[in-house]
Amino acid sequence: MKVLKLFFSIVLPSLAFSNVSAYDNYDLDDIRGWDIVSVETCLDAAVDTIPGHPRKLEMKMEGDDPVYEFDIEAEDGNTYNVECNAEEGFIVEVEREVSANDPVFKKLAKISEKEAREFALMLHPGKVVASEREVGFDGSVTYEYDIQTKLGFEIKVDVDAVTGEIEEANIELYEIGIEQE
Repeated sequence: MKVLKLFFSIVLPSLAFSNVSAYDNYDLDDIRGWDIVSVETCLDAAVDTIPGHPRKLEMKMEGDDPVYEFDIEAEDGNTYNVECNAEEGFIVEVEREVSANDPVFKKLAKISEKEAREFALMLHPGKVVASEREVGFDGSVTYEYDIQTKLGFEIKVDVDAVTGEIEEANIELYEIGIEQE
């Protein structure tokens, strides 16, 4: 664990800021010029995958891929995060939001929420403005943090709840709707 923390504190910050600067200037004018599918195309795919009521939309960059992420209150009473590749219009990931007491999450998670938050903030210093626990359809368990960075933009950081590894850190371009806490 100490080696992992050392890696996060020395190596990753320099890598993270080099990646961030490439996307730091994206804004809505740039998005309008992209060759992407309509939000309605992805919304239709998301609701076909998880029937229910969409309550939030985010657009983020995953590497060089623009992704729409919908929060859907499903007919089964759960809330799901459904991600759609905005260039192709197909669903790339589905995760179920869970509470701290969710039996699947509790059984599989080996890293505490506090440790995961520390790892995320080492990578992207700032303020955590929202957090979630998620169980993926592939059986993965993840802590997700929305961090308002000191550089002025929001980053969505996923921390593997089993290993503590940063799974991804993506710049959020916009959010419509409210995070239900």
